[in-house]
Amino acid sequence: MARVLLVEDDQHIAGIIQYYLAQNSAYKTDHVADAPTALAAVRERKYDIILLDIMLPEVDGIELCSQMRKSLFCPIIFISCIGDDKTIIEALHMGGDDYLIKPFTCEILHAHMEANLRRMLREKHFPPATLEVHGLLLDSATHSIVKEGIRLELSPIEYNILHLLMEHPDTHFTLEHIYELIWDRPSLGDSRTVMVHIHNLRKKIEDDMGRPTFICSARGKGYYFSAGNDTRSQ
Repeated sequence: MARVLLVEDDQHIAGIIQYYLAQNSAYKTDHVADAPTALAAVRERKYDIILLDIMLPEVDGIELCSQMRKSLFCPIIFISCIGDDKTIIEALHMGGDDYLIKPFTCEILHAHMEANLRRMLREKHFPPATLEVHGLLLDSATHSIVKEGIRLELSPIEYNILHLLMEHPDTHFTLEHIYELIWDRPSLGDSRTVMVHIHNLRKKIEDDMGRPTFICSARGKGYYFSAGNDTRSQ
């Protein structure tokens, strides 16, 4: 059974989601309506997935996500009526794994939840080996990256994208291919999400964002993890 934390201050929407998930014995859902209660909940018990609204009282969902990411590795799916690019990109920057714009059907929400949970289940049963490429150590035990002795924490999506690229150094992956492999569903043209997470990874591991030496790209071919000291492409 997957334990779900629903952070939603709209009682009507929360009630619909809770009722829908209650029909499926695979889920147990806890509902809270604000950031302080959400932080208390994640300190008290382990959750497999979090559904997070943005428009919360006092502390918004994006800031809450940033705070939760300090100790949580489980998937965080934003559910919000805000659909502008700036907000979506910021939400993903701050540690969100997925983003759904209201209104959406419960079936669509369920599909996104299943995809994220399947990804985590695969890692649990078939944990990827620790990888070291080009002086970077990807630690599968802590889901972090070690660079020059400094450990950098990664979100679940960041970890999976980096593992994919490091496991196949100098192999090109298009944005669409990365999305389909990591999110376990067709991209449907949603390349923006992948670009945001790659930007986050570069910000963490590259010395110069303008001339990346680890996560590089080639025009018309896609992104790749350089096994050497290649600074020709960005």
